[in-house]
Amino acid sequence: MSKIIYLMPPAHGHVNPTLPVVQELVQRGEQVIYYNTEEFRPQIERTGAVFRPYPIDGITSAEISKLIQDGNLARVSLLVFRKTEVLLPFVLEELKREQPDLVVFDALALWGKMAATLLNLRSVGSIPLFVFEGTQEAKMTSRAFLKLILNALPLLPGLFAARRRLIRRYGKAFPASPIFPVRGDLNIVFTARELNPDTPLIDDTFRFVGPSIDPATRDGDFPFDALGQQLVVYISLGTVHNLRTTFYHQCFEAFGDYPAQFILSVGKHTDSDALGTIPSNFIVRQSVPQLEVLQRADVFITHGGMNSIHEGLYYGALLIVYPHQIEQLMNGRIVEKHGAGIVIGERGRLTVTELRGALDKVLTEPSYHEATVKVRRILQDTGGYRQAADEIQAAISVLAH
Repeated sequence: MSKIIYLMPPAHGHVNPTLPVVQELVQRGEQVIYYNTEEFRPQIERTGAVFRPYPIDGITSAEISKLIQDGNLARVSLLVFRKTEVLLPFVLEELKREQPDLVVFDALALWGKMAATLLNLRSVGSIPLFVFEGTQEAKMTSRAFLKLILNALPLLPGLFAARRRLIRRYGKAFPASPIFPVRGDLNIVFTARELNPDTPLIDDTFRFVGPSIDPATRDGDFPFDALGQQLVVYISLGTVHNLRTTFYHQCFEAFGDYPAQFILSVGKHTDSDALGTIPSNFIVRQSVPQLEVLQRADVFITHGGMNSIHEGLYYGALLIVYPHQIEQLMNGRIVEKHGAGIVIGERGRLTVTELRGALDKVLTEPSYHEATVKVRRILQDTGGYRQAADEIQAAISVLAH
């Protein structure tokens, strides 16, 4: 039995892909200790891993969600730098005590990378994102790029100051540019190589395992008997961008008379009274078992998060991507590039006409269905969480020899 430590940020999009991998490792006899916040304890413990909490002054999901909703990725970087100052001393002490055979850290978990470097521990990067660094896609549209630069400018003094403090205290353990995605001796990327743009950052340390999907690691219930045999459209803006009642009202107006069954997941913080009258062809829930719903869905209207687009494509749903920040827009562009869906509301404005027209388009133009079948085949041919577990065990074996 080997001891593996996971160091993850408290964000569903980063935790969810790891859960099937961790469960597989535990079932194979490995000991896994998983660090996160108390919010994630139940789903982590269901995998069989040992849960350990970060200190209470560490990072929180509310902090991450607020910054991602703001759409300013520079603020996320600044948060990671500042939280690394808090978390790194804690993590160093934990790793010294536990003496793990391997450390697995997330693409944002700078504290994990630096701790593994300082203690000379074998490491694996867990990357639940497309690797865009150095690609044409990273240049985005001039409008989006300009917005990114303008948002970042006021934050640069704070970013540079936090960077200097980390380097002054921990020296060369601070990674060279590009810092993100944070990378290990081995890097597991949860997409197919065919979908990721070409970039010089990708080398022989990268393993593209595809989406990490196992419905058993998720919870939730849903009245599937109510769906019947009709067309099913699933709408969800994920766990961060779900406080969008204006968008939900647009959906009601656009699709209230549409010949299909709509499933709308609004999130646990949405006020149901603010939704008003719900059309008869809508089933509205605070949350749904997304993986099971997608197995019944013909179309998925999504914010464009990495997990969501991969889960939708894995099960063959046509995608309509309504992004709310730059990374999601770039993800949507990947979907469009492969012909498996379209992006709407790119300039921050969405009309009822555009929304309904997008659904008509993906349903009536055969090329979208043909492309989705192709991408589905690519994703289902990947090794998924079992391959990820294989790679992690192989990394331990290499270390042992």
